[in-house]
Amino acid sequence: MAHFGLTKTIDAHHLVGIVNLSPNRPVFLMTATDNSHVVIKQEIAVHGSDGQNMKYALKAIKTVSPAAAGKPLTLAEIQVLQDHVDVYDYIATATLRALDADTAYLKQLLAAGGLWFKMDKADGITNIEAAKVRAAAGDKSGVRAIAAALSAPDGLEALGRIIAADLWSGNNDRFAPSGSDKPGYRVCQNPENVLLSIQGTLKPIGLDAYEAMGAYRNYNANIEDIEGIDFWGGRLLAPTERVALKDFCKQAIADIEDTLGPRNRRGLGRLGRSSRLPADAANRLQHGIIAGALPIKAKMRQLAGRPNAPAGLINRLTILGWWP
Repeated sequence: MAHFGLTKTIDAHHLVGIVNLSPNRPVFLMTATDNSHVVIKQEIAVHGSDGQNMKYALKAIKTVSPAAAGKPLTLAEIQVLQDHVDVYDYIATATLRALDADTAYLKQLLAAGGLWFKMDKADGITNIEAAKVRAAAGDKSGVRAIAAALSAPDGLEALGRIIAADLWSGNNDRFAPSGSDKPGYRVCQNPENVLLSIQGTLKPIGLDAYEAMGAYRNYNANIEDIEGIDFWGGRLLAPTERVALKDFCKQAIADIEDTLGPRNRRGLGRLGRSSRLPADAANRLQHGIIAGALPIKAKMRQLAGRPNAPAGLINRLTILGWWP
């Protein structure tokens, strides 16, 4: 039985080490004595309700991308992190040495507060931006692997289910329904957040499902009170918005195609399609979004039926015709 993992309590007794997984990003890998792992990540907290807001985003993504499931750390688990930092800080001071960079970064983050959650370690993570960079350097293996994974049965549909959770949660860090402000893109806001991992085979994964500074993360506010030029993406999940959803899907596929780059099939006639994704890619993505909305609807209705459910949750469900 593994000591560390999403469903396991983080305890100091089994902790071997904590390392930063990405420079200047608050994501760390914790290793246990049995070499099991758990990933922890910090998110900024601005409002007192952000702990609740993050929980709802994590619940939404879990329904459609189980490999991306996350769970907030308990106070006791955060204390394990703090105790780990304190021990190594004491040793560094006593030996007149600098604190190692990973522990110093963790110390800085803990001092800043914020929200912490844990998730299982995903294997073989890649993204369309990384594949693009490698292709520009002459290695197109990543582009081909991602195109094959998305084109495979349930590939684009899986990405669509993840986008459904993003739309519901108001997470515009992957795709922005109101339009991207990234030059050269239509609706893809951060191509590095269009992620895939090895889940038996390479498949889309819904990591980074919570936008800590996003206006629509706040379930204490009604959509009408915060909506502006950038509309709440969740509106696209309504059955009455199929035309707008289709247009969004076409733009999302065009952005992915542009990022992956064309295939070189000159001289092959009709077999020489330059697109890397199938001709029905936008339809498949849309089908995935529509399918993903169903379990999200069921989960959010369940949460809305609990005592003291936030008004903003009821408001969102009502807008989509999902409540009462």
